[in-house]
Amino acid sequence: MKVQLKILLPVLPETIGRKELEVEFAGESVGDLLDYLVARYGRPARQALYDKKGEWDPMVQILLNGKEWVPHDQLDTALHDGDSVLLMVMMGGG
Repeated sequence: MKVQLKILLPVLPETIGRKELEVEFAGESVGDLLDYLVARYGRPARQALYDKKGEWDPMVQILLNGKEWVPHDQLDTALHDGDSVLLMVMMGGG
């Protein structure tokens, strides 16, 4: 499957070498994509996506196809060939 990935996270784009890329992987879900990124890019990817306890970092948000937020407890959300995935840091302020 191929998906378009855009990354707006600290460190990870530098590790990968760019902020946008087409990713081809054998998985079927958002979680599979994240596992692929960690397997492919190692420790920097793990540190960008997971907290120190090894759990999904609650500050990292996932937007699917520019319109659907993927909650952290729904990483089994299916991906389809050609989908776009945006990884970004939740910003706060006021």
